[in-house]
Amino acid sequence: MSQHGSRSERKAKPFAQAVPPLPTSLRQRKREVVRVALSDAAEELFLSRGFERTTIEQIAHAAGVSRRTFFRYYESKEDVLVERSDRLGERLYAELAARPGEEPPLLAIRNALVPAVEAGVEDRDVVRCTIRLLRETNSLRQVVMAHRNRLEERVAALMTQRLGAGAADSTPMLIAFLTRALVDTAFNAWYDHETDDIAELVDGLIARLRAVVADMPAVAARRAVHERTPTRSKARRRRRARPWENR
Repeated sequence: MSQHGSRSERKAKPFAQAVPPLPTSLRQRKREVVRVALSDAAEELFLSRGFERTTIEQIAHAAGVSRRTFFRYYESKEDVLVERSDRLGERLYAELAARPGEEPPLLAIRNALVPAVEAGVEDRDVVRCTIRLLRETNSLRQVVMAHRNRLEERVAALMTQRLGAGAADSTPMLIAFLTRALVDTAFNAWYDHETDDIAELVDGLIARLRAVVADMPAVAARRAVHERTPTRSKARRRRRARPWENR
């Protein structure tokens, strides 16, 4: 081989780049398989037997694992449904974080909420069961609410960055609370009406919110007039306090 030919040869990639990344470890894949099996078994039993009547032993048996194995993945049967709720929260957060920074907050929430809810209601039977259980089971509702609190805090932090808000500005917290309220209301409205048009459902909720907010100036004006107009009891107290005005 000539010297010129050796110079024109394409060099091999550096070793670190040439070696492909290792695949997910067998242990991690096995853990994911077991987790999915437990989750699927639990959801099927919740649908067929009811949440309260389903035991952890039954879930483990249906998944083909031991009771001890169940507790390696979940602390309680409530956690199985909470995990589904957490996945929804992560999807919503990711959608919201991906919205353009110049997009107004309420529009960003709307555009993030529609795909998140659409993904959340794909498995309709499980969603119906979960919402019904949340309405009927206090223990499950308390656990889910605790996780929603953490999601709300993360959304508030995200909104603080988007708005460039200062420490004393409560706007991000207000927007985060509104986001959480719209999520909960959207799923409950879907449960009650079960529409296929999620965009229309979300837009309807936001339209009602706008209508309520638009009515606030009138309410504030009536309150201001009421506060400026002394009531009969106040007028009597003033007359008693200043009797010379009645002479």
